[in-house]
Amino acid sequence: MSMITMDQVRTQLDRDEPDYAEAARLGPDAIPHLMQLVRGGDPMLASKAAYLASLIQSDKSTDVLDLAAHSSHDQVRIAAAAGVRNLKQVQAPLLDLLVHDLDAGVRKVTLRSIEAKPPAGVKAMVEEIAKNDPDENLRELAGKMVNQLQ
Repeated sequence: MSMITMDQVRTQLDRDEPDYAEAARLGPDAIPHLMQLVRGGDPMLASKAAYLASLIQSDKSTDVLDLAAHSSHDQVRIAAAAGVRNLKQVQAPLLDLLVHDLDAGVRKVTLRSIEAKPPAGVKAMVEEIAKNDPDENLRELAGKMVNQLQ
């Protein structure tokens, strides 16, 4: 088993447009480095790291997205919301956190991820958004989605 270095991870992510499919080949050994990047002070790098973690099929991918979902930077939380659709299994607390984010952009991307790959039992959450979200456009989007969910 080869050990992935932080330099290898940064080489993949330091591009303007990372090739995420290629970067995902770094595999689960990259997860600790991605976690470190999400914790770091560079929101652009942190958002790329969070999204990449979602593409690496690892039990720890959710931990990286959870950390990103707690970021003070909107763009990092948006990356977490976008990454949710790539996870094999989404944890309810992570989805709950993202659909209740203060930033409407984070909530919208979370809804789009749910729409793309609806996890089981998410209908009540989407119904709540349709009724209570402060953003009219998000209430409308959620209202349309409710009928498509199980």
